[in-house]
Amino acid sequence: MMTVVACAGDLAFGVLALVRRSRSPLGVLIAVLFFDAFSWNFASLAYEVSRIEVWHGIDRLFSSLMAAFALHVVAVFVGRSRSLRWLIVSCYALFFSIGSGLNGSFWWKYAIAALGPLAMLIAVLLLVRHRRSVTDASERARADLVLLAILVGTVFALTDLWHHELSFPLPRLGAIGTLVAMVLFATATLRLRLLGGDVPPVLALYALLFGALWVALHLALTRWLDPRSSPWVLGGCVLVLIGVISARELGQVAAVGRARTQELTLLGRFSEQLAHDIKNPLAALKGAVEFLVEERRRGRSLDGHGAFLTLIEQQIERVQRVVGDYQRIAKVEPRPATTSLNTLVAELLPLQNFGVLPGVTLAAELAPDVPECPLDRDLVVTALENVLRNAGEAMPDGGAITLTTVYDAPRDLVLLRVEDRGKGMDARELEQAAALFFTTKAQGTGLGLSFAERVAKAHGGALRITSAVGRGTTVELSFRTQPEEPT
Repeated sequence: MMTVVACAGDLAFGVLALVRRSRSPLGVLIAVLFFDAFSWNFASLAYEVSRIEVWHGIDRLFSSLMAAFALHVVAVFVGRSRSLRWLIVSCYALFFSIGSGLNGSFWWKYAIAALGPLAMLIAVLLLVRHRRSVTDASERARADLVLLAILVGTVFALTDLWHHELSFPLPRLGAIGTLVAMVLFATATLRLRLLGGDVPPVLALYALLFGALWVALHLALTRWLDPRSSPWVLGGCVLVLIGVISARELGQVAAVGRARTQELTLLGRFSEQLAHDIKNPLAALKGAVEFLVEERRRGRSLDGHGAFLTLIEQQIERVQRVVGDYQRIAKVEPRPATTSLNTLVAELLPLQNFGVLPGVTLAAELAPDVPECPLDRDLVVTALENVLRNAGEAMPDGGAITLTTVYDAPRDLVLLRVEDRGKGMDARELEQAAALFFTTKAQGTGLGLSFAERVAKAHGGALRITSAVGRGTTVELSFRTQPEEPT
């Protein structure tokens, strides 16, 4: 009976996570994890009912993959899926090879008994380290629940292995373990927004109802059908369900891809139209300003606004360069010139003070030992404006933004840091922060930090983001002090 409940719960939570996949990068992974748990639990139950050996093989295959799925979920949760990509791919390849190649052999049980706990130990260490590094109480609570779910699921699942394969006198607790893990994940989702936002209770109820009906149907078919053909019939039902879900997913991915292509196309046309529409008015305006400057040179009165008119002329020339270089900016092809980063920040700061949100203040802390370096001024200014805009929008109630320059002598890099005191980002948001089109704002485009990262890399540097929920975010742009050697 406990296995039946575990199957229904695993399937229900898998469906719930899949429905919420657009709210969190964990959605699809958690869904796959619990679909896998449902598969091996149901295969174990079907084997007990029918005694058909193929069910035992299915049990071994899906239980072999549990460690890889769990490690992947933990890596995404702590924001380390990119840096640990090689480890995740290796785990999938290793455990799939064990589940398919060693299935039914003498060595399968020993391979799983040795490598499964090792993968889970890595997951536990990642969670412990993540928990120590965060200060947000909700994130710590989420980490605690995920950690407890991993520990309970692993320890209890091992009892099935010892009971079935090693004939060790232990009670079989695998189904209870997956059920407890599901409850812990469900608590983190419903109470602590693990999958982003609140989950409507009616949605959880529908998912639970679907899981119960699906398990009941499959158990009925297992009893009614010929034992030799039931695995294939049920497997066909599962494949149809997977096909429907996959087709829906592929359709949504294609729709998102088309939408992004249209956005990029629209952005390109907009830039071309902007250049066409603004160049001529700017040329006329520049001619008028030059005339006024000439009038001042001849001694004719301009009511004491000569310095202001000169500033207007300089800004118009800059706008002309920006408009003329729109295509170059889109491709991020720098034209570096020796520039003082301190001077650039000092000149930009007064202009930005007029554009920030109400209640947001800007301050600069410029290190005196920062050397000049080869920079494309327009690209760096545009990137910095994007970062400042993001920082200001992260503080809707106001606050301070600090710009800091630092010279990293050992690496021969000049660093520019923008620090805000906004709401901050959790590990999942932080890992995707610089990804193209990723945004947490309803009206955001997801292009600002991605563009800033491209600018930094084009100058031989990088973009680094650190953040803590409730404490703010720091974006660091680095630039080489010497031009890169041609390869």
